[in-house]
Amino acid sequence: MRRSPASISAERARTASRLRVLGVLRGSAAGCNVQQVAEHTGLHPNTVRFHLERLESDGLVSRHVRRSGEPGRPPLAYVANPVPDAEQGRRDFGQLAEVLAQLVTRANQDPATMAEEAGRSWGLSRTEVSAAVTNGAAAIAELTASLDELGFAPEVCADDDDGHPIILQRHCPFLEVAQTHQDVVCSVHLGLMRGTLEKLNAPVSAERLIPFASPAGCEAHLTVGGPTPPAV
Repeated sequence: MRRSPASISAERARTASRLRVLGVLRGSAAGCNVQQVAEHTGLHPNTVRFHLERLESDGLVSRHVRRSGEPGRPPLAYVANPVPDAEQGRRDFGQLAEVLAQLVTRANQDPATMAEEAGRSWGLSRTEVSAAVTNGAAAIAELTASLDELGFAPEVCADDDDGHPIILQRHCPFLEVAQTHQDVVCSVHLGLMRGTLEKLNAPVSAERLIPFASPAGCEAHLTVGGPTPPAV
């Protein structure tokens, strides 16, 4: 069952608020209590509690009792869990990516389309056809392996409401640039997946990419059984 645009919009708003809460905790080595997070984010304390419970359930934060030595019940503090660095040991091309994203944005009336085509070309050029790719499951495995090589830390999740597989992208190698040039960076990402699947001649298509779909990462929604849609 497809969700309504209003439902999707509300979920994105909740996700944005949850990321703000997580950002506050990641900026505090000692952690924060509910009231401190509320003051930093402007969110109601009850809303903060809701997001903290979800973040704790997702394994992104932990809570502990903050001992103060004063009488009374000690307050709870929340701290962000360490994030594995999927890019450790790689060169940092963040500044170059920022410059190129600005160039694409300024030089084109439709930067997302150009960025997607660039990503598609990238996927075509870096993918080698494997004889093992004979069905949808094999193609998804190849795509996941390719994304893992690039540092996206992908994970194939349960199917969505329509029965289509989802690849969760737990790490974005271009996160800082994506936060300011989401249309360009995420379009390159989508084009990369489409180009990879096209080169594999796979019966799988990358239908859409939902940036920051949850605190766990971005979601790539796939369809099995149809051709990869061409870049537009």
